[in-house]
Amino acid sequence: MKKSNSKFATFLEQKYIPLEKKYKMLLGAVLIIAPIALFYFLFFQPKSEEIKGLEGTRDKLVKEIQDLREKKRRLPILLAQVQKVQDEFEEAAKMLPKTKEIPKLLTDMSALGRNAGLDFVSFTPKGEVQRDFYNEVPVAISIKGPYHSIGGFLDQVSKLDRIVSVTNISAGSPKKSDLGEWIISASGQLVTYRFTNQPLPKPDDKK
Repeated sequence: MKKSNSKFATFLEQKYIPLEKKYKMLLGAVLIIAPIALFYFLFFQPKSEEIKGLEGTRDKLVKEIQDLREKKRRLPILLAQVQKVQDEFEEAAKMLPKTKEIPKLLTDMSALGRNAGLDFVSFTPKGEVQRDFYNEVPVAISIKGPYHSIGGFLDQVSKLDRIVSVTNISAGSPKKSDLGEWIISASGQLVTYRFTNQPLPKPDDKK
C-alpha cells in the first residue's frame, strides 16, 4: 500500500508542477470531497426533496382519513338531528292547512263567533300573501256583540288546532241594547296560513 501511495505521489510530481506538502494535502482533500459533494447535489438532495414531498402527502392523507373516521363516528348523531328537524317540520306543517281545508277552517271560525253570541256583519276573505313555504290567508271581519262574547271568541280562535292570528282589531264605543247588554262593534283581521312547501321566488326568477 505504501509503495502504491509512493507511486501516486511520484506521478503527481512528474505530471504536474511540484507542490509543497501542504498543497498536496489540500489537493488530496479536494479529490476526496469533490465526489461526495457531487453525490450530494446530484443524487441525495433531489431524493431528499422528493421524500419531504411524499411525507407531506402522507400527512395530508392521514388527516383526511382521521376526518373521515370522525364524520363516520358523528353520522348517527347527525342523522338523528336531521330526523328530529324533519319531525318538527311535519308537526308544524299539520298546523298549516292545505288549500282544500281553507274553506272549512273559515266556516269553523265563523261558527265559533256565532256560538259565542256574535253577529258577523261581514266576513270577507282577502287575497293570499305569499311567504317562504307558506301563504298568509287574511280574512277581514266586522262583528257585533257583548264584550265578553268577543273575548270568548278570540280565546277559542287561539285554541284552534290550526294557526290563526288576530290583527288590527279596533272597537267602537259600547252601546246598550234593548235587553240591557252593552254591545260593542269591532273590526279586524283574522289570518290563517296555508302550507305550500314552496320558497319565495328570487328576484332573478321574476325576470
